[in-house]
Amino acid sequence: MSELILDVRLDGFTGPIGALVRDENDILSFTYHENYILNPDSINLSLSMPIDDTPYTDARCRAFFGNLLQESDDTMQRIMDREGIERTDIAGLLLYLGRDCPGAISVLANGAPPVKVPGNFATDYEVLDDADIEQIVIALHEREPLPDNIEDPSPIAGVQSKIALTILPDRNFAQPKKGSGAPTTHILKVSNKKRPNETKLEAASMLLSQSFGILTAEVGNIEIAGINVLLVTRYDRRLNEAGLVERIHQEDFAQALGLSPTMKYQRHGREGARFDTGAIAQIINFSLNPAEMRQQFITATIFDLIIGNNDGHAKNFSLLYQSDGAVKLAPRYDLVPIRLFEGYTEQFSYDLGHATKLEELTVEDFDLFLQSIGIESAAGQKRLRNSITSYLGNQFADQIETLEKSGQKKFADLIASNIRHLFAEFNLEIPESVRDRDAVIVGGGGWHLPS
Repeated sequence: MSELILDVRLDGFTGPIGALVRDENDILSFTYHENYILNPDSINLSLSMPIDDTPYTDARCRAFFGNLLQESDDTMQRIMDREGIERTDIAGLLLYLGRDCPGAISVLANGAPPVKVPGNFATDYEVLDDADIEQIVIALHEREPLPDNIEDPSPIAGVQSKIALTILPDRNFAQPKKGSGAPTTHILKVSNKKRPNETKLEAASMLLSQSFGILTAEVGNIEIAGINVLLVTRYDRRLNEAGLVERIHQEDFAQALGLSPTMKYQRHGREGARFDTGAIAQIINFSLNPAEMRQQFITATIFDLIIGNNDGHAKNFSLLYQSDGAVKLAPRYDLVPIRLFEGYTEQFSYDLGHATKLEELTVEDFDLFLQSIGIESAAGQKRLRNSITSYLGNQFADQIETLEKSGQKKFADLIASNIRHLFAEFNLEIPESVRDRDAVIVGGGGWHLPS
């Protein structure tokens, strides 16, 4: 294997910020360039790789840069088959896929020009007509290749059927012109045949989160070609003073913690190297406002417990970098009541105290969770636990009938069941509207009414 040197770029900076090197033994290292270190406006590539003049070693590089690659086996396999690259050759894969890294990062051949630049709505985008959009949606719904004239300009990690697109000021769908380097502005998610209601459930969850005052990505639920789709506004985009679309640097919690994408659940890690509440506390303490982020994360945890979202893993939480390098929690995204779907585990993504699933959760476990992320006093634990749970539970209870009338009875019943469980464990008065709703049993596959 020969040495490979790749430029690592961050949108908004003139030249490469550093170099990713693969040596002849497939050992990776990353080094920040001296001029970037000396730049007063420079920001960390990652919390796991703060600006330093010392090279970062193989394990840290594999964790961070491996998280930039697609989770889609099909996308990866095409490159691996065509170029004869092994899945473990992260640098080799990034040579071909690094221009499409998520967010503001790109990884390119040494000396290559930048491929990510701000986008001009008037000149850098091609309008997609109704037929184009319908073909895209049908292909994603059927899990078939995109039409020949469509190329996903910004592949999104994850297992759902989705594509990154742009919505112009006149509300037309568009895609960046080839070679423009312009950003996309939205993500179009399409339900598939196995779970036709997934986008409706995600839309309901996201809109509920937003209505309760939780920082959440903007969404819209529409129908195209008779198929339900979810349109998500990208939170890592903004308009600059010149009216151009530019990218904001972000990273998910797996990257921030130096964990490989295969370790996004606590159960897949090991002590000292896993996505657990101790690791989450480290991120919170690095943030711009730890107290605010701590409360945001507690709220997110209780919200997910109530909707049955057991998939809040390390790649479903992200950080946004501000221009001064400070980080804050990104808006919530990928909120799906996974417990309604067949084939998903009941196990939490991260343990709460000693509890690994909802049926095990006690008030003592939840207080251990609060303690582990920095709420030391028993009085503070009780106050936050009860106030946030009461607020969210009652907000959900007020929406139960509306949710059922919109065709989401199963979801409404699951929410009611989870509220009853939490309120009983926390010794809170159960809201009247959820007391007598149908019970649900989830686990071992799907949702069903008890016999």
